[in-house]
Amino acid sequence: MSSKSLPIVLALLAGSPALAQLTLEPYWSIAPVNATTFPDSNSLTRGGSFNPTTGNLLVASRAGTTGVHILNGATGIETGTLNMTGITGGTFALNMISVAADGAIYGANLVTASSAGSPFKIYRWANEAAAPTVVYSGDPGAGRYGDSFSVRGSGTSTEIIAGQGGSGVATATRLVHLGTADGSTFTAATLNVSGITGGDLRLGLDFGPGNTVYGKQAGALRFVSYDLGAATAALTASFTLTSPNGAIPGPIGIYGDTLVAYAYNGSESSQIVNVYSISNLLTSGSNSPLDSEVLGSANANNNGVGAVDFNADGTIVYVVAPNNGVTAYRLIPEPGTWALLGCGVVLLGWSIRCRS
Repeated sequence: MSSKSLPIVLALLAGSPALAQLTLEPYWSIAPVNATTFPDSNSLTRGGSFNPTTGNLLVASRAGTTGVHILNGATGIETGTLNMTGITGGTFALNMISVAADGAIYGANLVTASSAGSPFKIYRWANEAAAPTVVYSGDPGAGRYGDSFSVRGSGTSTEIIAGQGGSGVATATRLVHLGTADGSTFTAATLNVSGITGGDLRLGLDFGPGNTVYGKQAGALRFVSYDLGAATAALTASFTLTSPNGAIPGPIGIYGDTLVAYAYNGSESSQIVNVYSISNLLTSGSNSPLDSEVLGSANANNNGVGAVDFNADGTIVYVVAPNNGVTAYRLIPEPGTWALLGCGVVLLGWSIRCRS
C-alpha cells in the first residue's frame, strides 16, 4: 500500500466505534457473616471510603456496635478500627464515611427528620489514629440526610456534599454543601436544586468537575451545577442508566471519566456492579454499562443504600453493598483499536510491522 493510503486507513479507524473499554475483574471480597457481625446481613453496614494516604478502605457499620473498620485495601483484611469517642445522636449515630485527599476522615450521622433538636452531624478524624471532632452540627432544612455523602480536596479547600431525602418532605431537592476557612470547622450552604424531583440526590452522590455533582436515586442519573456565590443549583442533564436483570443503579462513585454504580434488588442476579463511561452517556435513550459483575451473595437490599469508592489511581473500585458484604474489583482497560491490530497485522492490504 502506498503512503497516500495511510490517511484513508486512519480515517476509517477514527470513524469506527471505539474498541477500548473498562472491564471489572474481581479482586477480593468479604461475604456477610450474619445479622449482627460485620459485615452483616441486616442493613447495618452502608458507608465506605478509600484512604489515599494509607491505602486502607474504611467501612462504617452499626453491626454489633457503631464503628469504622479499617481494611487493608489490597487484601480486605481488617487491621483495626477508628476511635469513636463522642459519636452520638441522630437516627443512626454514624452512617457514611468519606476521606479527603490529605487523609482527613469525615463521617456523617443519619437523621430522618432534621431539626435543631435532631441535627445533621459531621465528624472529622485527622488521621486513622486520631479521636473525632464535630465539624458541623445543624439543620440544613427539614428532611433526611446522611444516606449520600462525599468529600473532596484537602485542608482549607476541603468540600463536603450531602443530598436530601424524605418521602414526607414535599420537595426533598436540597443539596447541602459545606466548606471551611480553617480546615477544622465547616459552614453549610443549603441549595435548592431546580429541575430535579424529590430525593434525586439521596442514594448516590459524588462530585463532578468544577462546581458540579452527580446524583442518583431510583430514577435517572442527575448532573447538577451549583453556584455558591448566588446560592443556586440547577439540573444540567439527566441520563438513564440500565443494569442487567432489572437491578436499579443507586450508590455511585466517580473517578475521572469512570462511573461505577451499585445496582440493587432482591435476588442474586440483581445485586450487580456496573461501570460506565461518563463521556459516552447519552441524554436520550438508555445507557448500558461497559461491563457488569454480579455480587457473590443473594441478600435483598430493600433500602437501596451503599457506597462506591476508588483507590488513589482509579485502578481499583470498592463497593459496600448492604447485606452483601464488601467487594473490590480491578478496573481493567481492554486494548484499543491500535493495540488490537498489533504488529504484523494486515489491514486493507497494508502491512503493520514493528521496528525490531
